[in-house]
Amino acid sequence: MNKIIALLTALSVLSATPVYANTSDSIRYKDTSNQAIKHNKWVTLKFNGKTSIQGNGERSLFCYQVGLNMNGKKKPKYVKVRFARLKSPLDTTATNITYVDARPVSEYVTSNCWEIITKSPVIVQIRITGGSKYYTSDLRQFKMWTPGGNYPSDFSDFIPVGTL
Repeated sequence: MNKIIALLTALSVLSATPVYANTSDSIRYKDTSNQAIKHNKWVTLKFNGKTSIQGNGERSLFCYQVGLNMNGKKKPKYVKVRFARLKSPLDTTATNITYVDARPVSEYVTSNCWEIITKSPVIVQIRITGGSKYYTSDLRQFKMWTPGGNYPSDFSDFIPVGTL
């Protein structure tokens, strides 16, 4: 009897939950081409020619993954990655700062997710402080998912290609 009551309660909660999102509220960009990252400057990451995901005004989860090629490069002091809403002035949030205390192996990978409510386009930017004049990113992913929207099967495809 308790199982039936629990099942009925769960079904009533699920049926009462509003669904606001649609298929376009799950977006995934992935790029494995090389993008040059100049040090000591904020650089907007590119994803197969795209640089932003348009916010839908709903509470959405934005995620990124960035891989940097460190082969033969000097050790940087910091790697910073952030989300930014394209507004005037630029509205930045969720800056992830990694202090690099030893020279990383050939590939450095970082990722982060952040809940953002916006109707503005959102971009991902990276800044590498110190080290070589240029680094190369050979893996970039940028995703947005709104609860209630379709959840693509490859959305959680954060595959690390190396280690710190």
